[in-house]
Amino acid sequence: MLKKRVVSWILMLSGLTLLAACGSEPKPAEVITSHGPGDVVLLIEREGGAGPYVESTAERFRIVASGEVLSAVRWSANAGALEPDAERVTWRLPAAGTASLSVSVETESGKRAEGSFKFNVIASPLASSTAIDTGPNVTGGTCELAFDNAGKGHVVYTNDTHNTLWYASWDGTTWKTEQIDGPGLNNGGVFTAKPVLAIDPVSGTPHVGYIKGTGAISYVTRVGYATRVNGVWVREEVYTAATTRMGIALNPTQGQQPVIVFGDNSPGSIRVATRTPANTWATVLLPLSTTHQLTSDPVFDATGALYFITYQVANNNANNYLRVLRNSVVESVRLADTPSASVRWLAMVWGPDQHLFALSNWIWEGERTAIDDITVGTPLSSTTQNPSPVDYKYASSDLAYGAGKPVVAMRNGTTLELSTTDAQGFWTYTQLGTVQDGTRPSVAVRPTDGVPHVCYQRDGKVSFQ
Repeated sequence: MLKKRVVSWILMLSGLTLLAACGSEPKPAEVITSHGPGDVVLLIEREGGAGPYVESTAERFRIVASGEVLSAVRWSANAGALEPDAERVTWRLPAAGTASLSVSVETESGKRAEGSFKFNVIASPLASSTAIDTGPNVTGGTCELAFDNAGKGHVVYTNDTHNTLWYASWDGTTWKTEQIDGPGLNNGGVFTAKPVLAIDPVSGTPHVGYIKGTGAISYVTRVGYATRVNGVWVREEVYTAATTRMGIALNPTQGQQPVIVFGDNSPGSIRVATRTPANTWATVLLPLSTTHQLTSDPVFDATGALYFITYQVANNNANNYLRVLRNSVVESVRLADTPSASVRWLAMVWGPDQHLFALSNWIWEGERTAIDDITVGTPLSSTTQNPSPVDYKYASSDLAYGAGKPVVAMRNGTTLELSTTDAQGFWTYTQLGTVQDGTRPSVAVRPTDGVPHVCYQRDGKVSFQ
């Protein structure tokens, strides 16, 4: 555990002297008397922070003058993102290394001064591995992780011993588990597989899509949906035909209305189901060529437009297309050099501005591209993309974006690692230990501290780190 400490700085404008005070308890900011006529004492104070400076976290600072009123304050930094607010500034710290924050001030009495402060920024510490479900069964062959705005963790996962579906919530310390669906007596419960998860960012309400059925689960399946209402799981039927691929997203313009995009492995099967009132779903077959298959997570933008990627083989040519569903109209743009132009699943998330990141679930050794940075244009035909490699090879992966950068969880055999970019854009790699072969990890960034976390299967247990 990191030892917390509070740090305050005093800047003497005559000598630009930087002092640090450390202790186990918060201390009031100290003001040092001016050393001579015309000197101005500035106090630079860290607000609401303690302990070391961790990459991607937002630190807030305030500057005050001793006996002076500030008329102008200008902040700058050599890296990271600044949000100035007069005498205060919020600084999203850059990647691990040495970073500097500078400030220049003018007072109403006409005095001026400036100073630069260096910080030792450390890499984001990952929590030690924790088994989410410690029961006797094999769990976590599939898991999906997400956070709400308050930093509460949410995971849906499979109990692989009994083909049941479970949910777990994390308060920052402890995991609590609940069963969503599975075989039962006179309660409509059946076998489950392949859950997908979306979280209302404000309320923390979980929305889960999944495959359900009896008999051979890979053949006799239908689309199910579940949500938690007043502490009780409500299960609904969405679609009754066979389904193998799906994703779920919440429409921000319709009160976080859940939408499931799904299809089977055959071309021309892509459908969109929208939950209107409770237990009612409006399902439409998209007006796409019969040669298209669903290949990505669906995501909404702020206007309520729904984005997803499809794969098409026509005239011996294979291509991926970015699709945008606005109301009932589908717009399309062909993606050149798309990562993995095949029927591989692409994790897709929004980055800054109009940037979409799409990451291939797996790649061949040395494949020249794995992730695409897609800049969505207006009109859509002006969309551009920039493909990049991530690692030389990997067997499964997941993608998130948070604290100003993409984060990738990659499994190669039984090795799990976390990858993100440094200040120069190069990928950095953090080994997370062993993971079950043949499974896929899930990654999400906790918004309250900018720290990435993963769920995965280790030693037959769904785990969190």
